Amino acid sequence: MPRPPGRDQAAPMERLVRLIGVLNQHKSGAPVELLLKAVAPEDTGEEARRRMLSRDVEHLNNLGYDIRNVAEPGTDGVYVMRARDNRLQVHLTPEQRGELLRAALAAGLEGMSLHLGAGDARGGVPAPTTGHLDLVQRGTTRHCLIRFEYKGEPRVVHPARVHSGPSGWYLSGREAGPDISIVKEFVVSRMSGVSLDAPGTAEVVEEAPRPSLDPLTWLQDPATDVVVEVPAEHRLLVENLLGTAAEVRDEGGPLQMTYVVTNRAVFRWRVYELGTRVLVRGPEDVRREMLAELESFLRVAKP
Repeated sequence: MPRPPGRDQAAPMERLVRLIGVLNQHKSGAPVELLLKAVAPEDTGEEARRRMLSRDVEHLNNLGYDIRNVAEPGTDGVYVMRARDNRLQVHLTPEQRGELLRAALAAGLEGMSLHLGAGDARGGVPAPTTGHLDLVQRGTTRHCLIRFEYKGEPRVVHPARVHSGPSGWYLSGREAGPDISIVKEFVVSRMSGVSLDAPGTAEVVEEAPRPSLDPLTWLQDPATDVVVEVPAEHRLLVENLLGTAAEVRDEGGPLQMTYVVTNRAVFRWRVYELGTRVLVRGPEDVRREMLAELESFLRVAKP
């Protein structure tokens, strides 16, 4: 049967499925070589395969996955796929996501881009596809010193991260020189002559953590270790709502997942949303709180 006209989407989709499969099989981290093999055969060429992998990882992140390079500075990539709540991306229009992201950036909450999928042109959010952005992102991921001209002056920067902002995409990092302790920001579209030194030549730049947008992480109550029992097939759904567990015990039956809870009310509501997929094993005071709250719901519901 002749193939219908138009671009064949089967191969890219199969590639994404292979990537997800490899990342799922290597929970503690998939070496970049394994991912490159999933992307294309070796005769495709090393640089072409790396560009293809970079695009595919970016595409999966835009779809709501959370794939990050956790390798030590100066070493080749090791990628981990974490659960991420993508409901804001699904329920909001591109225009609404763009407006919400701009408001979050104005408030200093740049982590909102993880939930909104920054990069939608219709929403007014800059897309990571133009200028020197690919090169800057690569240098940041591989901990390379980044050299460029900015405002008529040569710069050498130890990169920290690439993020969106009011003027487009920014590089945050420490500039080599007398003010090396100060983290500065550079608009990527205003850079020229961008080049990278070898991987591992840049120092790791630590930035002050931003306030979390997830109310589950807010410090409303004393930290409490809560153990939930989860069938293995429901682990991804549970992690989407409750985040990454502090400890996971797998003894052949249901998983025993320990969470450090600092906002009990939000934790209870998310457990209710999970329903019978989870069983709270302890501590007993958390179980009592949940039982009392559920019984109050029943009393209100009675005619």
